[in-house]
Amino acid sequence: MPGPFGGPTPTDLTSFRGRLFFSAFDFEAGKGALWRSEGTTASTVPVKHLVDPPGRLTVVDKKLFFTGGFSEEHGAELWVSDGTTAGTRLIKNLRPDSGYTILENFIAVADTLFFFRVVRPAIIASGNVELWRSNGTSAGTVRVKNLGPEEAVNGPLDVASVGNRLFMSLGMPETGTELWVSDGTSAGTRLVKDILPGTGSSFPRNLTAAAGILYFSANDGEHGRELWRSDGTARGTELVEDTRPGPEGSEAQPITVFKKRLYFATFTPGYTATDLRKLDPDPTCHPRSNRVATIPNPYANSPREFFIFVSSFTATDRKLYFTLFYDVGSPAPFDVQLWRTDGTTQGTKLLHQPLIVSPDLRVPTPVPTDDGRVVLYAYDTAHGHELWVSNGQPGGTRLLQDILPGPASSYPQDLLRAGDFIYFTAQDAVHGREIWVLPVPPDRM
Repeated sequence: MPGPFGGPTPTDLTSFRGRLFFSAFDFEAGKGALWRSEGTTASTVPVKHLVDPPGRLTVVDKKLFFTGGFSEEHGAELWVSDGTTAGTRLIKNLRPDSGYTILENFIAVADTLFFFRVVRPAIIASGNVELWRSNGTSAGTVRVKNLGPEEAVNGPLDVASVGNRLFMSLGMPETGTELWVSDGTSAGTRLVKDILPGTGSSFPRNLTAAAGILYFSANDGEHGRELWRSDGTARGTELVEDTRPGPEGSEAQPITVFKKRLYFATFTPGYTATDLRKLDPDPTCHPRSNRVATIPNPYANSPREFFIFVSSFTATDRKLYFTLFYDVGSPAPFDVQLWRTDGTTQGTKLLHQPLIVSPDLRVPTPVPTDDGRVVLYAYDTAHGHELWVSNGQPGGTRLLQDILPGPASSYPQDLLRAGDFIYFTAQDAVHGREIWVLPVPPDRM
């Protein structure tokens, strides 16, 4: 379904209260707008007009937060919506009396929005980095902590919500980039542990919540990059498993929780293979992982130096879909492969490659339907980048619709499930890049 608007690409597609919300320009009004849709042209309408299209749409409990664009009156400010025009309002003027404000790294922590504010005297100057929280009211939108000058604070490089706490990978001059936690108070916003003591950095990555605690990868200088976990205390922050003994490490990468197990990937020396592993994330014990499958690198004998990582994942009731990204440092990916697993060696299968060949496309995150299948976008030489569907079998991973017929690509992106529809943006020969809709019931697919 091409949308009723033209011009700049619709962005920030978000599912809220069973409907699609997104950001785009409204040419009839000559302004940016927050939009909503229920899957038809008639239901696709602007909710609120702003000077520029909104950004960073983030759902927190029953509220939709976003930045309201730039204006002489407010700058980049914090807004909230209940999905109606009357219920969409500016929360609080966060812009200083003079200078420039950036709001970024929005994340829901229980029923509270956490975000970072950067305050600069001018757009190209250095400023201060602050952690804020909001419950959607002016009085409840407060600064949690002034973290320090922008040139001294590295990050946050990653953030994750675990219960009612925010974990973050944050760099400070005296400790390097390490694991931090915040309970929403200044005193409770602190370094968890200096995993690599001194000014060196352990660079916590892939922060992932599992069984009420945080799993992540880090390098303590002794074991290399391996799997760690934390309950938010220094004592409870520990190495989970030294999968590859020695200082080189396994480059462990937490992925997600599937069938109550934490799945993570490790890599052999020289990235000759990827090991998919799983463990019980029970915080009361010291788990050890089991290897699910070993995936050989088909390019291991290439003279190029490879870096491999899991770039997206989707867990359904019976299968975990994940993508392996093969990078050689060029703008376009060398290869992106779609895999699936049911938690067994025999049930771990390659479904399609390459998923994308364009450097301008994000790696797709498959979107589940109601019958165990997933919708994604993928590439083949006959159709270019188009919309695909998979039932978890190589033979059942196929083109769903060639939106721009022939080898030219419609470049679907931003796949999202909202209510009974899957939405995405794509471009055809008539409309440019607009929002399209796919009904979810399988008899229509």
